[in-house]
Amino acid sequence: MNREQMTERFDQWLEHISAYRFALTVIGIDANDGAPSDGAAYRNQRTALLSADLMRLVNDEEMYRLMEDLLKEDLDAETYRKVYLQKAAADKNRDVPEDEYIAYQKILRESQQMWLKAKSASDYDMYAPYLEKLINAYKKIISYRKDSLSLFDRVLDDCQKGWDQEKYDNFFSELKDALIPLIRQISACEQPDTSFMKKIYPASQQREFMKYILDYIHFDPEWGKIGESEHPLTTGICSDDIRFTTKYREYSGIAAVLSSMHESGHAYYTHQMKREYSGTPLARVSAGMQESQSRFCENHLARSEAFWQRHYPKLQELFPGQLGDVSFATFMRGISRVACTSVRIEADELTYPLHIIIRYELEKQLFSGELSVYDLRDAWNRKYEEYLGVTPEDDAHGVLQDMHWPYAYFGYFPTYALGSAFAAQFFHAMCSEIDPYEMIREDRYTEIMDWLKEHIHQYGAMYEADEIIEKATGEPFSVKYYIDWLQERYRKLYGLQ
Repeated sequence: MNREQMTERFDQWLEHISAYRFALTVIGIDANDGAPSDGAAYRNQRTALLSADLMRLVNDEEMYRLMEDLLKEDLDAETYRKVYLQKAAADKNRDVPEDEYIAYQKILRESQQMWLKAKSASDYDMYAPYLEKLINAYKKIISYRKDSLSLFDRVLDDCQKGWDQEKYDNFFSELKDALIPLIRQISACEQPDTSFMKKIYPASQQREFMKYILDYIHFDPEWGKIGESEHPLTTGICSDDIRFTTKYREYSGIAAVLSSMHESGHAYYTHQMKREYSGTPLARVSAGMQESQSRFCENHLARSEAFWQRHYPKLQELFPGQLGDVSFATFMRGISRVACTSVRIEADELTYPLHIIIRYELEKQLFSGELSVYDLRDAWNRKYEEYLGVTPEDDAHGVLQDMHWPYAYFGYFPTYALGSAFAAQFFHAMCSEIDPYEMIREDRYTEIMDWLKEHIHQYGAMYEADEIIEKATGEPFSVKYYIDWLQERYRKLYGLQ
């Protein structure tokens, strides 16, 4: 075959791979959206078989040799990157025995189902044996790789290429040194009134407010759909089919707004990539970059004074009994309050990194064997007491609160903090060119998304994260922008020097 024929054959192969991934993704959405629990065993077995078929397709020896040959050809930059990324992915799993992979997929589905039941019952003991099996199976799968990375460094590198324990240890050390003293200082301050936040906000009105917000941010039902689930998440099938979920908590009037704005960042990222990237390795963006966009939309936009100047009147209109006599200044101080909590997704922006540090440190211990899953709950509770001075009220609000480990999203938690740091640097660069808060007030939200598309979204995985950061901001990544953002924001909120 000549170069053109090889490229055509490669693209056809990618289409078949994307078809399997599409089917598995839709099955996953269905399972998360309340598929009958009694059918779980049947679905899990069939899903495991489909996953094995996909693995055979991805590891096809003929296509592997074709990729090796293609990389020797004079390819355009996008085709070269596609082939390079696909071969790199194949290198990770091509030595995994098929029977072990099928067994792992079955364990994974069982883990997901049991976590939902255990969280509902707030009983970690129900779930612990499943987590143990999942971690052991996951370790076995990644142990077949031939790279020089340690086991946990492989896990971290899968989520954010080039980031290992040494880099994360240094990153988190800088955050702890900067943030813990500030949190303690703020904890000693007089705290704002938050009584209005403890009232009941019926889900029906929250859904109405969410529709209003989605219209405002131009989340178009022609390409996006919102649903509800136990844990909010986004699934990008292609650039024109993106689903995300939220959860309405009746004891909080804005938690669903913040989580939905977070997920909208993921959604816009996938939607604004080049359409031809859909179904190819160029659409598979690193976790840190994905989280940079979700945290950007949540923290720099949805928590801002400008956002609520524009939308608070509508919130008051829908909740007159809860907010009718609450001034805008009181509302902003209340929703910006720094308060140590045991639940990550309810954390304020300043204490949030400590939730991530706790998970990172525990995950390291789980993968090193230093910590048993049967001791995880106690270790979790001790970490929360040490870092945040709180103890989870039960397992559902403690060790079972997150979907990540039950879904084998190992190594993902650190990217929330890293993505937040990326976002702060992107925001600093954006503000040197445009005024995003003026645009929020003037209903020009799409212009903010246009900036992100031009500087970040359009590239997908065409470049590594460090390259995109330098392209967008004109300098390499630096944690200083994140630390500066948090210190300046919260010192101002609390009137500190």
